[in-house]
Amino acid sequence: MTERPREQSALPPEPERGEQPGVSPGAPSASARPSANVRNDSAPSAPARGRRVLVRRALWGVVGVLLLGAGLICWQAQQLLFRPRTFTPPRAFVVQHRATWRKVAPQLEAQGIIPSAFALRVYARLYRQDALLKAGEYELSGKMAPVQIMALLNSGRVHAFWVTIPEGKWASEVEAYFAGHWPDAPADFSALVHDAGAWQHDFPFLRGATLEGYLFPDTYLINKSADARQIIATMLRGFRDRCWQAYQENPPADGRTFYEVLILASLIEAEAKHTAERPIIAGVYMNRLRKNMLLQCDATVLYAHRQRLSRVLFKDLTIDSPYNTYKFPGLPVGPICNPGVSSFQAALRPAEVPYLYYVAKGDGSHVFTSTLAEHNAAIRQIRGR
Repeated sequence: MTERPREQSALPPEPERGEQPGVSPGAPSASARPSANVRNDSAPSAPARGRRVLVRRALWGVVGVLLLGAGLICWQAQQLLFRPRTFTPPRAFVVQHRATWRKVAPQLEAQGIIPSAFALRVYARLYRQDALLKAGEYELSGKMAPVQIMALLNSGRVHAFWVTIPEGKWASEVEAYFAGHWPDAPADFSALVHDAGAWQHDFPFLRGATLEGYLFPDTYLINKSADARQIIATMLRGFRDRCWQAYQENPPADGRTFYEVLILASLIEAEAKHTAERPIIAGVYMNRLRKNMLLQCDATVLYAHRQRLSRVLFKDLTIDSPYNTYKFPGLPVGPICNPGVSSFQAALRPAEVPYLYYVAKGDGSHVFTSTLAEHNAAIRQIRGR
């Protein structure tokens, strides 16, 4: 028999496993081909790249501005704090008691010594220099930068210094006060104080053999190179301007002399502790003088003994001295201390009071009475008897 030929199928043969229909082996598939419409996430888009560039530029701009600002601040600080103002000749500058840089810096600027008070105050605050200011007179050079001026004013290396003489000191105590607060105090102070005649040409109001009473208590700016004559002259000018001038402009209506007012003022200063009581104590003494009574001022006894006794005893009252107002009537022969202006004003204008006596309470104040019986009763009450 003749074998019939095999009929060929009209369908294509099945692809082998792993092959895709209509794709020849080795050819890339349609799904594997890149397409222009498919986004590549690994590459940034143009807007994103633009934003990042802008941010970087902005950051660099900020850094540049900050660096420029810091440079300007440093340059300005150099100009305002570390460069001398360059002036001639050297200038004296006085720092008052309890002054602060808040007050001193504008004064320096106003006098053309520093360019900026604000800059110096900020520097003082930043470096904690604002509480170190020392009172006194300083000599400032035009070669000194503001920060060097600050260091000098904080150092206390003064050209002149402040000295405060308290009220009520004896002349001998004023000399000792200078010696205690100034190691280089002049040695001839005492000799000049005890020679009032040597001063009367320049100060004709002086009375008495010494300058007791005329060494006006005040705060003085004393040059380090000052001698005793210059210091005493300064104090006498203070007395002339504050006390002698006050008497000249408005003398007391009762006709008392200037020296009598001064002596009374010294008693008031020695006895009174509170300003409000000074005119009252002056009125007590004036009432006793009008009645020819002994003044019986304890402070005159201390001065007669030339000792600051803590307590006046009966035996102390018998000293034979023209300053002893327990033994001799009227005012003592001269001032017993150097009074301040408030005591002098009280002596000029005593209060109109009925009192003849007073006794200290122990706290600086006094009990004032008009009769001896009231006075003794006040003493018993104060002493608890």
